[in-house]
Amino acid sequence: MSLILQLLDFLLPYGMYAYGFMLGLLLACGFGFPMPEDVILITSGMLASRHVVDLLMTNILCLVGVLAGDGAVFCIGYRLGPKLKQMKFYRSLMKNGREEKVDRWFKGYGDRVIFFARFTPGLRMPLFLTAGMYRVSFWKFLCLDGIAALISVPLWIWVGYFFGQNLELLEQKMTQFQLVIYALLALVIIGFLVVYLRKKNR
Repeated sequence: MSLILQLLDFLLPYGMYAYGFMLGLLLACGFGFPMPEDVILITSGMLASRHVVDLLMTNILCLVGVLAGDGAVFCIGYRLGPKLKQMKFYRSLMKNGREEKVDRWFKGYGDRVIFFARFTPGLRMPLFLTAGMYRVSFWKFLCLDGIAALISVPLWIWVGYFFGQNLELLEQKMTQFQLVIYALLALVIIGFLVVYLRKKNR
């Protein structure tokens, strides 16, 4: 919560120029900048509730920032391919068993893992980078990531917009929405497993 308030205090004096900061921060998050995306999105909603920025424009801009950051990471993986594994940057990113975990996710869920990656902050960048290395179609990547972003981005902005005036209530709603998102993801994963097992049995 303190990080949200710090970011809010930083952005308030800039008025409409806050759009540029929001876009830049979301692009940086795509490359692993150590600030949770939901913090930026909730703060953006709070700015809109204070009429510093426009709510519709904020939603559009944040979606563009999120997808542009994710797409850039994917394109790096696509462009460099297996050569990326020889780079120090990649080895640092994939340490502590991340590479094995990412490989298991792709083997278990295939391209659908791109959708789930949006809701797994610690593995989002490695998964998108690997999707590019595996030569997943860019349009398929954009579609799967876009569907996930259309769920998560407006949701967090909405939380900041409607509950940002009451910080105690905001904290409660953040926890509630996180639980709802994880519950929905669990149901989706179970659905995929059921379909997979049925196909395997056939």
